[in-house]
Amino acid sequence: MYIEVAAHRGNVAEYPENTILAYKSAYEIGADMIELDLHMTKDGEIVLIHDGDLARTADVSGKISALTLDEVLRADVGIKNGERFRGTRVPTLLQFCEFVANEDPAMQFNFEFKDYFSDGEERAKVCADKIIATVDSYGLWERSFVNSFDGRLLKYVEEKYDGRFRLHGFYPYSILGDTRPEKLYCACLWAYKNPDGTPAFEGVVNPKKDFDALIAQGVRPWVGASVRTIEDMKLAASLGAKLITSNEPAFMIAELEKAGLRVKE
Repeated sequence: MYIEVAAHRGNVAEYPENTILAYKSAYEIGADMIELDLHMTKDGEIVLIHDGDLARTADVSGKISALTLDEVLRADVGIKNGERFRGTRVPTLLQFCEFVANEDPAMQFNFEFKDYFSDGEERAKVCADKIIATVDSYGLWERSFVNSFDGRLLKYVEEKYDGRFRLHGFYPYSILGDTRPEKLYCACLWAYKNPDGTPAFEGVVNPKKDFDALIAQGVRPWVGASVRTIEDMKLAASLGAKLITSNEPAFMIAELEKAGLRVKE
């Protein structure tokens, strides 16, 4: 059995999230995949950052959609992680593609589209099309995934591009909203609650029935960064998880290897 490990926003256990430093470290520790987040600036440039606002990760605040690329690039997204990271900047998608073009061609990429239809349908479509075109120009889609919490956006990509891309969604599917694509390649299992608001299950690993439902539909079950302990890792693997997205990818890789869960056929 071989459980893949995706470095969530890069190796964020050691470096500022969604930065070239964090992505470079993902290569160095032997991750199988880099998960990264994309937003579009006011002037139509694609940058790599999780939040729609700079406030949490940078030394300034401001909505990405209301800032120009030059304004975003002036923000320091390293200093909150320590003085040694002072001066670290938000990468552009172009910078990321240039970087990975010279790295190990086995690395996979999980591009999470963060501009949703709820933020403006046309804007979300423009953003998606720009991401797709840029990644396409570097020939990276054969080892990449289109990821979104917005089912309408996934449906748009599926229909416009004739099902070309491997789509990543979330389960239960209600997370995606009322609309979702016809076919998902994989889905990240997510915590959910009962109708009365109580947790639907104990712990952080979804129940077996959720894994079984995805497998029966031909959708690969993935689990997210809430899976952090050795016990949860082993449980997820036993239920059918094919990939773990981790904030501590080096730890996860080492523990999976110890457990014999990274043995390639």
